[in-house]
Amino acid sequence: MTAPASKVTLEQAAASETLRLAHDPNIVCVGYGLKQVRGQTTLAAALQYHVRAKLASEADIRQLGSTPVAASVEGYQTDVLPWTLARRTACPDNHRPTGNRGDNEEDPLVGGTSTAILGSFMSFPTGYGTLGGICFDTSSGAAMALSNAHVYGSDTGHDAIQPYTPVSDYVGGAVEWLACGGPLSHLFFWTAPSPLTGILTTAAAAAWVAAAASDAEDPSRWGQRTTPVPAPGVTTSREQIHLEADVPRIPFPGRYWSTSTRWDYSRVTSAGASAASVAQERPNEHVLIGKRVFTDRDVYAGGDAVRICAQIWTGAGERNPERFVVAHSFPIADPGRVVQRVLHRDVVCARIDGDLDGQRSTVCLHGFSHQVAGMAQVNFPIVAAPFVFIGEDSSVLLDPGPGNPSGVTALRLPGRPLAFACPPSTHVELKVFHCGTTIHATAISANNSTVDQADASGGGGVVQTIALSGPEIVRVVLDAGEGEGEGEGYLAEVCVDKRRIDIDRWKGVSTYYTGSFTLPLNEPDGKWAVVVVTQSLDHTPTGGDPIQAARQLGGIVDSANVVETGECACEILFDHTFDVRNDIILLR
Repeated sequence: MTAPASKVTLEQAAASETLRLAHDPNIVCVGYGLKQVRGQTTLAAALQYHVRAKLASEADIRQLGSTPVAASVEGYQTDVLPWTLARRTACPDNHRPTGNRGDNEEDPLVGGTSTAILGSFMSFPTGYGTLGGICFDTSSGAAMALSNAHVYGSDTGHDAIQPYTPVSDYVGGAVEWLACGGPLSHLFFWTAPSPLTGILTTAAAAAWVAAAASDAEDPSRWGQRTTPVPAPGVTTSREQIHLEADVPRIPFPGRYWSTSTRWDYSRVTSAGASAASVAQERPNEHVLIGKRVFTDRDVYAGGDAVRICAQIWTGAGERNPERFVVAHSFPIADPGRVVQRVLHRDVVCARIDGDLDGQRSTVCLHGFSHQVAGMAQVNFPIVAAPFVFIGEDSSVLLDPGPGNPSGVTALRLPGRPLAFACPPSTHVELKVFHCGTTIHATAISANNSTVDQADASGGGGVVQTIALSGPEIVRVVLDAGEGEGEGEGYLAEVCVDKRRIDIDRWKGVSTYYTGSFTLPLNEPDGKWAVVVVTQSLDHTPTGGDPIQAARQLGGIVDSANVVETGECACEILFDHTFDVRNDIILLR
C-alpha cells in the first residue's frame, strides 16, 4: 500500500491519538505497525489501537465510556488489537518485580531479575543487565523477554540465561573500566576494526573472571573441599557462593596482574549449614612470554597470496605450548574490512625467518620536530609516529649547536621518568647525551614485565648508545634523574626492529605458526596491519584432575595486544604491517 499524502507521519499521528485518548478507559495506547486481518499480518501500514476489550457494537463501546475507532485517521488505516494477558500462569499478577538483581533464580520469570546472553567468542557472558519483563508475540503468542539493547545486543541466535552468574558485577565492571567511563567509548589512538576492540574487551573480562573465580581452583570446589562433608543420609539443598574482586588498573588479557578476591561459600543441608571464607590475591596465569609476527614479503600486489608467520614464545616449563592462533589482517585505511585466518603449526616459517633476518629494516626516529609556534613548551604526549611518548613536565627541544653534539633536534628528558610506546620489537637502540647525569633505560614487554635494562653513564657531552633487547618490547622508560642545568639528559634518536633472538635468556620456548590469504585482484595501494590473538587450549583428559583442569582453561586470550599510552588511553598493537603496491608487477 502506498503511504497517503498526509500532513503528519504515522509516528506523529500515533502520538497525537495517544494524547487524545489518554483518559479513555478501554484504549490502553496507540502505536503503529502492519495491519492484521483475521490474525494474519498484511503489508499495509496502520495506526494500531490497543484496547482492553474488542467489542463489536458501537453501543457496547460507548457503554464502557470509550470512543469507537474510526476506519481511518489522518489518511491512515486503523487496526484495533485486543490487549490480553497470554499464559497468565507464566506471569501471575501476584509476582511483583523482584528487588534483588543478582543470582536469585526467578520461577516464573519476572521483571527486575538479572539476565545475560552467552557470546559467540567464548563461553563467558558478554552482555548482562536487567530483565524488563515478559511480553508476547502478537502473531504467535510466544513468550518473549524484554530488555535493553546493551543486554541482548542486536544479533540473533544467542542463548539467554537467568540467573546471571555471581561474577556479573565484576565482568560488567571490567568492561566499563576498559571503556574509560562509558560503553563503547574506547580511546584507542590508532583506528582499529570494531570486531577487534570487541574481542579484546571481552577477552579482558574473561581473563579477569578466570583469574578471580576459576584459575587454580574455582570457588565451588574450594568450598566443597574446605567445609565438612555431610554425614551419610544428609541431603544438600543448595550451595551459595559470594565473590568479590577488585578491578586491576590494567586488566588487559595477556598481561601480568593480580586481583584481590574474597570467596564466601555456604552449604545448606537437611542437618544445618556450613560455611567458609577466604581472601587472597589471584594472578592472571594466561600470559605469553611474547610473540613476533612477520610476512614472507614486505610488499604485495593485488591478487598475491600473503603468508603470515607468528613466532609464539611460551614458558619453557609448559608441558604443551600449543595455542589457538588467529591472525586479523585489515587495510589501515579501511579497518572494518578484516580478513581472519587460523594459523597452524608449521616449520616453514622458521626457514622463512632465517632467510629474512638479514634483510629486515630498522624503524627509526631521527630527532624531533618543533611544535606549533608559541607552543614550544607544553605537556606530553608527543606523537612521532610510530612512537607515542607519554610523560609530563616538558617537551623542550634543543636544536643542533653548542651543548647538542647529536646533529639533530633532541628532546630534553624531564625530571621524572619519560616513557614511549613503540611497535612490538626485539631490539631498541637509543642515542642519548647528558650533562653529568646517568640516563637509565628500561624495556617493558607487552605482558608488562621488565625484559632488559641499561645505562648511559659515561662522559657528558657526547652521544652514547643504549641497546636493549627482549621479547615483544612495546614500552621503554627513560629516567634522567632529578635536577636541572648540569643534570639534564637528552634523547636524540630511537631505532627499533624485530630480528630473531635467543629466547632461552627469558626461559621460553618458540613455536612457529603460519597461514595465508589472497588479496583481491583489485586491491588498491595502501598499508595493511596484522594483529595476532592467541588463546589457551585445555588438554585435560576426561576424568582428569579438576584442579589441574582449572589451570588449563581453554579459550582465554593470553596474548597482549594493547599498550597504554596515557591515564585512560590505549593503543592496539599492530604486530606487523605490509604494503600493497600494484606497481611492483612491473618489476617482476
